[in-house]
Amino acid sequence: MTRHIAVLTGKRGGYGAMKPMLRAIDRHPSMRLSLIITDQHVNPAFGATASEIARDFAVAASVDMEQASGAAVDRVRALGVCLQRMAGALESLAPDAVVLYGDRGEVLATAIAALNLRIPSAHIQGGDISGNVDEPMRHAITKLSHLHFPATEAAAERIRRMGEEAWRVHVAGDNHVDPIVAGDYTGSGAVREKFAIAPDERPILVLQHPETIRRRDHGADMRATLGAVLERGRRTLAVYPCSDQGYEEVIRAIESFRGHPKLSIHTNIDAPDFHGLMAIAAVLVGNSSAGLIETPYFPVAAVDVGERQKGRQRAENVIHCEFGRDNMASALQRALDDAGFAATVAACSKPFGDGQAWRRIVSVLERTSFDAALLEKRMTY
Repeated sequence: MTRHIAVLTGKRGGYGAMKPMLRAIDRHPSMRLSLIITDQHVNPAFGATASEIARDFAVAASVDMEQASGAAVDRVRALGVCLQRMAGALESLAPDAVVLYGDRGEVLATAIAALNLRIPSAHIQGGDISGNVDEPMRHAITKLSHLHFPATEAAAERIRRMGEEAWRVHVAGDNHVDPIVAGDYTGSGAVREKFAIAPDERPILVLQHPETIRRRDHGADMRATLGAVLERGRRTLAVYPCSDQGYEEVIRAIESFRGHPKLSIHTNIDAPDFHGLMAIAAVLVGNSSAGLIETPYFPVAAVDVGERQKGRQRAENVIHCEFGRDNMASALQRALDDAGFAATVAACSKPFGDGQAWRRIVSVLERTSFDAALLEKRMTY
């Protein structure tokens, strides 16, 4: 019997993380993959990464959320469009299960649609503490889902304490680690040539998203971060943020530095290149989960700014600071100039698994019965 597995992706980093799993499903003799793309992948403001995906896999459905701007109300309206259109896509595809990744609004909308269409959801990266609006959405997705693939045992325990039955919870590791451990990213020579980075140069990577709980001046926060980074005089690559409310302010702030001789600005950097850059970088700066999850596996220092990732598990290579040019300058001094911290980075722990998350997830999917017993959930507390 062939198992029809739909997988949702709406975010650049999540797609890159899932590629080993997607390949395994696509090549599995008794599975059929239907890849559904939405949000950033179909929005030209974020690089129209649908074309990147189409080079790797057939796209079964493309759901345009029609997000009009970075205003909070436009993000909410876009999620409503996503729910409506995702219902049609899932009804048409009629998969046996849908795999969902992470904590974003488009994932929550899809979980709601799938539940009402009686399609089981398998949720990757549940149970994490991540702060921002992402955290309550992550936990809501967990309660709407039927199988759980947390990255760590601590995350699994949180899921069980949310009343999820233990047999549904399978610790897998974090998928972001899979392509890194496999060495499936652009080599140093090629990435230096592609991004015009000198052979002896270790660049700074900047990826900073808006915060969505605290009322912040996102533009001022971005200008403070980039101002402090560029004062270091190193080759710097800044990447556009995700589609969360406030993203336009961040983009305008980044663009205000265009023309700086040490800076290149990128709407998107695909995952193999981004990991290749991480492998040669001096530090990753911003508030992306990549700074916490992926950097320990190279290893490279990370500066995590603000509260977007507040409370999230991290290794010893991560320095936290509050927004502001002086705060960032102090954090960068430690990250770049402190020999003791460099030794800490080199020996840091790797808490997010062994790079085999894709294998564990596919193994569970191939042996699970997608039946009424899976759909029928009961609280354990």
